[in-house]
Amino acid sequence: MRKLFGYFLGLFGLTIYIFLAAGLIDAFLPKQVVLQMIVYAVVGIGWIFPAMWVIRWWYRPKNTENN
Repeated sequence: MRKLFGYFLGLFGLTIYIFLAAGLIDAFLPKQVVLQMIVYAVVGIGWIFPAMWVIRWWYRPKNTENN
């Protein structure tokens, strides 16, 4: 169940990230194509860090108490 929730969380989060990044880049750099390409490359790599957090959460073992 955790993986299914993680898939949807990742898909939803990545979609929001893409629209937010594209909107901000277009708002701040409307006519600067070269700078836009550089920023898109950096932002394109930047989504990996939140995705790593979600993937680590998927594979974390369930809390089990063996007392």
